[in-house]
Amino acid sequence: MGFKEGAFPLRCVYCGWIVPDGGCPCGRSTPGTGELAVPIGVRVLARAGRGPSMDRWEPGEVVAHVGPVHRVETRHGVSWCESDDMIPESPQRQALLVPGARVWALWADGRWYPGTVDGVQGPLRHVTWDDGDSMWLEAGHAVVMALDASPARVGARVLAQRWDGEHQRGTVEQRDGDRFLVAFSDGEEAWVPAGDIKADPPSPFLDVG
Repeated sequence: MGFKEGAFPLRCVYCGWIVPDGGCPCGRSTPGTGELAVPIGVRVLARAGRGPSMDRWEPGEVVAHVGPVHRVETRHGVSWCESDDMIPESPQRQALLVPGARVWALWADGRWYPGTVDGVQGPLRHVTWDDGDSMWLEAGHAVVMALDASPARVGARVLAQRWDGEHQRGTVEQRDGDRFLVAFSDGEEAWVPAGDIKADPPSPFLDVG
C-alpha cells in the first residue's frame, strides 16, 4: 500500500516539518481533515520516542495500529509511534531529490544532517553532507530542505573549523566582532573566525520535547 496524498497532516512527507495550522515551511502540506493513521504496510522512517536521548530515526514498516499509535517493525525490533514520529515513504518527495537539491539526510548514526544531492541512480541518491562526508543512500532517507541557514549568532548550531582543520558541529556561546566562541560536542571550546563557521539551517527534527 502506498502513501495517500493528504492523509498524514502531522508531519510533511516532503520537508519533514510538523505541519502547524498555517501549513509547513515548504508549502506543500496543510492540516488535513482525514484519518491520521499511516496504513499498514507503508514503509516509514521512525523514531521510537521523544526527548533529548530519542533523536535516532531508522527505517521500518507499519504492521499494526492500537488507536492512534502505530506498531512499527525495524531491524532493531518493534517501536510504538504516533503519526508525528514517522515520515512515510513518498514517490512525490523522491522526484524532488535531484542533483543540487538541498536536503536533510539520515546519516549512519540515525540522525539528520544538512547536505546536498549530487548523484542519482534509480532509487538511490548520493548525498554530500555539509561537513564533507558523503555516501549513497535510499531516496526515502532524505527530505527536502525547506528553510535556509541564517547568519551565525549566539545560540546557533554551527559547523566550525577547528585548529587541526577538521570541521565539527557545535553551538555559538559568544561573539566578539568577527569571531565566535564555539562549544563543540566533545566539550571543548574555541574562538573561530567568521570565515570558518557556517550556521546549520533550521532542522525539522529537533522537536525533542
